[in-house]
Amino acid sequence: MIGRVLWVGVSAVVLATWWVRDGPLWALIAAIGTLAVTAPAAFDLGARGARRSLRRAAAKRGLDLPPDPSVERLVLDRDGYLVTGMRVSEVESLRAGHERDLRWFAGALEHHATHRVGRAIARLSTRGRVTDVLEDSAVGISGIVDKHPVRVGAPRWIGIDTATDPISTTVAVEVDDRPLGVIRLVDEIADSAAPGVQRLREIGIGCTLATRTTREKAEHVAAQVGIDDVRAPGSPEEVSAELNAAGVHAAVLPLPDGPADLRLVAEAYALARDLPVRIRRSRRLALVGSITAGLVVATAPSLAVIRGG
Repeated sequence: MIGRVLWVGVSAVVLATWWVRDGPLWALIAAIGTLAVTAPAAFDLGARGARRSLRRAAAKRGLDLPPDPSVERLVLDRDGYLVTGMRVSEVESLRAGHERDLRWFAGALEHHATHRVGRAIARLSTRGRVTDVLEDSAVGISGIVDKHPVRVGAPRWIGIDTATDPISTTVAVEVDDRPLGVIRLVDEIADSAAPGVQRLREIGIGCTLATRTTREKAEHVAAQVGIDDVRAPGSPEEVSAELNAAGVHAAVLPLPDGPADLRLVAEAYALARDLPVRIRRSRRLALVGSITAGLVVATAPSLAVIRGG
């Protein structure tokens, strides 16, 4: 606004000066010349320069700028930016002194699993000689480990009656047709999750966790990363629509294609929100140069030659 007033003000001064010196016709020519020179530089080139500056700043950090930086709330799923997988929290053997066997047989077999629970348990041991692997997503996985029949899966499948925990996932292990123990797993929180949520909050963007898992597990994750709004079970798309219908400008944060770092997401939003400030700064600088150019045009010898001719 100040730039436009100054732009018009300079042209008005030029108009008045030439009016006094040479009359209304040449005053109008000088004023139009001043406007023509100053307008593109101050209000077009200034904004373009700011956007180029912002893109360069983002590229240096390897960031993708968000399409809509004005959102009030980002809706995240549990997976992706908050949870990277699962980790073993407890290994409980039913027979004293057999915890090492429990880790070995379960870990060796789960190297052949395709789900997140299996990948977490596989970290308990190295690979063994495993054959005859059968995986059933409903109950678990079975196979022969070093000539021993092994099953790892739902406690009811193994025949173990164990207390349920709303926060953790429990699997049972059977070796040589005898229950050996249970393994409990919890969500593994991304290192960048809590700092990313905090940074988003600092720039005025709240976070909502929306996931189809149980509410207890969702609240456990939210408490660890600092999210105060949990919607579970539910999809991010559904929750985003509900928030927008309630008058909250919300958007779903898409799942990342590669390694996820919520701090980088927050930095991208911070840069994008800085665009109006960059535009104002660039326009002020451009305005100074364009006004100078306009004054040169207004007092140029060529205009005086036209006037004299």
